[in-house]
Amino acid sequence: MKYQNQFWLFFLLLIAGLLLTAQPTQAQYSTKNKKAIKYYQKAREYLRKRRYDEGIAYLEKAVKKDNKFLEAHYQLASLYTRIFFNEPGAGKKVIGHYQQILMADPSNKRYIHLNVVLGEQYLKDGKYNKARNSARRYLDARINSPKVNFRAERIIKTCDYAINGMKNPLPFKPTQLPKPLNTLYFQYFPVLTADQNTMIFTGVKNPPSRRVAPDESMFISYKKNGQWSTPASIAENINTADNEGTCSISADGKVLVYTVCDNRRGRVSRGVIGGCDLFISVKVGDKWSEPKNLGPNVNSRSWESQPSLSADGNTLYFASRRGGGKGGLDIWMSKRGADGKWMPAKNLGERVNTPGDEVSPFIHVNGRTLYFSSDGHQGYGGKDLFSVDLFSLTKEKAKNLGYPVNDHRDQVGLFITTDGKKGFYTQEEMVNGRIATSLLASFDMPEEIKPKITSNYVRGYVYDMKTKQKLEAAIELVDVNTRQLQTSVKSDAKNGSYLIVLNNGAEYALEVKRQGYAFKSMTFNYAKGKDEKPLEINIGLEPIGAGVVFTINNVFFEYNKYALLDKSKVELDNLVKFLKENPEINGEVSGHTDNIGDKARNKELSLQRAHSVRDYLVEHGIDASRLVYKGYGDTKPAASNDTEEGRAKNRRMEFKILKLNKK
Repeated sequence: MKYQNQFWLFFLLLIAGLLLTAQPTQAQYSTKNKKAIKYYQKAREYLRKRRYDEGIAYLEKAVKKDNKFLEAHYQLASLYTRIFFNEPGAGKKVIGHYQQILMADPSNKRYIHLNVVLGEQYLKDGKYNKARNSARRYLDARINSPKVNFRAERIIKTCDYAINGMKNPLPFKPTQLPKPLNTLYFQYFPVLTADQNTMIFTGVKNPPSRRVAPDESMFISYKKNGQWSTPASIAENINTADNEGTCSISADGKVLVYTVCDNRRGRVSRGVIGGCDLFISVKVGDKWSEPKNLGPNVNSRSWESQPSLSADGNTLYFASRRGGGKGGLDIWMSKRGADGKWMPAKNLGERVNTPGDEVSPFIHVNGRTLYFSSDGHQGYGGKDLFSVDLFSLTKEKAKNLGYPVNDHRDQVGLFITTDGKKGFYTQEEMVNGRIATSLLASFDMPEEIKPKITSNYVRGYVYDMKTKQKLEAAIELVDVNTRQLQTSVKSDAKNGSYLIVLNNGAEYALEVKRQGYAFKSMTFNYAKGKDEKPLEINIGLEPIGAGVVFTINNVFFEYNKYALLDKSKVELDNLVKFLKENPEINGEVSGHTDNIGDKARNKELSLQRAHSVRDYLVEHGIDASRLVYKGYGDTKPAASNDTEEGRAKNRRMEFKILKLNKK
């Protein structure tokens, strides 16, 4: 994962660095100073033996004898770039040696490309004007090297974009999260539940070294009375001797997907398919299930990490290095089928992925706004944060989040709250090209980069109305206008708890189902958007039995008319399904009104509406002999008619179980 990759990169570069010593002896050098040449040749002998400290010492003696000794400067810069990149001042030394080469012989075609290398280094440091000037010097030399030319042109384009973008900074004032958070050596990639009361992040307790790789684990903290608890290991069956981290949690905190990498000895453990794989664990009560590999439809022989789950835990976005993508690292997506199995992953395509690297996806709970990090889209240098509406009809390109959210450094790992008001991320400080500190921070989201569709949520528990026992039940949220299923979750099998996200801008039917229990539905109208507190609703289910009455909530008519509106079909189709699954039920469909208007007209209207519902059920396969219909007008109020809220409750359709036939 994050720091493990950095650790192993050191050893890969160590091997690559040996190539530096394999250069043939040159008959001519850029210096005629015999002492300098002697030191240089002595240095190469040490480098062949991997005695790098002595090699560097003699190279430094060589350039001290002749500061225009180009080969010695180049060798030193290469060593500090590839092997000693973590040493104090390594970056400055690289720049210094390249500058000496270019100042000594600026027209030397052998070294003219160093202007581009130097420009890239300046870009990493946020020195846009110097970076631009270096790239321009190379292009002005008109060298026929398409790949290097492309790099130089990209530097100039990035510098121009950054300089212009910095003229209009966004309001961005991040603050580090308070103790007892931020007490580990490193902490990064924070994720939260929809209620913002549970945080999980990847942490490293002890400092890594060249010989000891970092041990990444997942930590969890709970907010109570506005205070975060001391972070603790998430679970013994999740954190092991392997590296675990870069996780995602469903909105209700029940489904966890996280990354497992091979352990430090390179031995494949826990069924890892590739270098790093994605695993899943489900929380029931207060216990996490035994983690399982998500399988070959998600994981490949390559590298998968940095997952992001949809609110209901049924859609997964992640970064992968597998083949078939658009470039290096790409963002992929997989959906979980009705059978619980994950479908073959799909590449998100060119709106998101580029020939560069795209990583650290975050799907907002609205299910449409994807935030991710990329060095392939136009940015400020390094990896920038972008957003894209995955379901936009106009298919606009990914949007850079702007300065100072993005700058010359790498920005990865963003989390945004349900209401879109707050962002969480990792603040990192680099020293000599190496991460020195990594702390969790939050900030108020600037209006310009908030998700366009914000969300709310409903939570509570499901229970048996007679025994009060907590129940596991299927809960589905459907947009009544599009008739599209938005979310499907289950309440906890142990404590009955549930949480379901509602996006602003739609009307919803919420259906709660459990075999042996009566039909249950609720309605939520967020069509105009709401900015209010989340809802707490405990849902009681009544066992099927004669005399049980339930409200058919999401049935709609025009004012003073009885023809069903199309958006009623979601509710009525579910009622049809309920009656087909319970063929022993005979029932009564009844219509009710408030007390406004003529009583006779109200009774007639309630009867006509009940008739319309009964006809719909019959037309969709329910035997007419099982159903009767009645209109009660305002004679059976469910609430007081003295308030608009009460009158709204009285305008309703009901279904009463009259009897249960023998099966």
